Amino acid sequence: MADSVDRVFVHALNTVKKIPKTGASRPPPSDRLRLYGLYKQAMEGDVDGVMARPSAASSSGSFTSEEIQRERDKWDAWNSQKGLTRTEAKKRYIEALIDTMHRYATTPDAEELVSELEFVWNQIRNNSPSSSASSPQNSPPSRRFRQPVAGTDGPMKVLSPMSEQDEAELRSHRQMDLQDDDEEEDDASSIRWQRKVERAITSLSAEVAALREQISSGREWRSRIEKSWPAWFGRMALLVVKHILADALLLALVLLWMRRRKDRRLEDLVRAGLKLMREYARKVLPSR
Repeated sequence: MADSVDRVFVHALNTVKKIPKTGASRPPPSDRLRLYGLYKQAMEGDVDGVMARPSAASSSGSFTSEEIQRERDKWDAWNSQKGLTRTEAKKRYIEALIDTMHRYATTPDAEELVSELEFVWNQIRNNSPSSSASSPQNSPPSRRFRQPVAGTDGPMKVLSPMSEQDEAELRSHRQMDLQDDDEEEDDASSIRWQRKVERAITSLSAEVAALREQISSGREWRSRIEKSWPAWFGRMALLVVKHILADALLLALVLLWMRRRKDRRLEDLVRAGLKLMREYARKVLPSR
């Protein structure tokens, strides 16, 4: 049942990706937050073991109050599903998505998407294993041990004479039966292998979807931090330091080259400049 739920869950995620192309109206924030919380619970489990509740202190002043409140609402929506298993969260996500699309999917394309998703989900939900046990009346009569007839050692097996052709035909039939059994075993093993591959592909698709979500959220968070004022000032300060170091290295190379040519003009100018800077620093800075 869990594998079937995983397949329908992946189908639901693909349906969500196709919704913006249908022109359907967007659900209100409450419904979107509910779907977000169920999705994160289905993919990553409880929020306590993943991240703390966003706050103004954790954002380092790089986000506005509205952005922080939006992140808090997402965290609260995720935390409201705490305790649900991943399979149960996937079931509730599928049902919530179908209910939301029924209310807000007004275009023909969106209605077709929700109808297809609902049909697949109903097939999985109603697919309960049926009882294959037969009634006692239809069961074959049980074999009981019969007492041997008096004067005999027990029930005797009737043997009929067989020709060599009959024996060869009987052996060929038995060999064919054995080959059929081997083919059935091969078919069963191939079916089991195919099911294992399908389960692996389903779990891999779910993990890829979760990884894409984490990558997109991480990129969005990083872009916000890079566009903040502290990050801009940090980049400018680093650029200035790099220029100063490059100029100092270039000046040192020029001084060495001129000293080899026994030209001290630039060196004298540098010394005079450093002397002026020391005197200025002594006048400006308080004496210790």
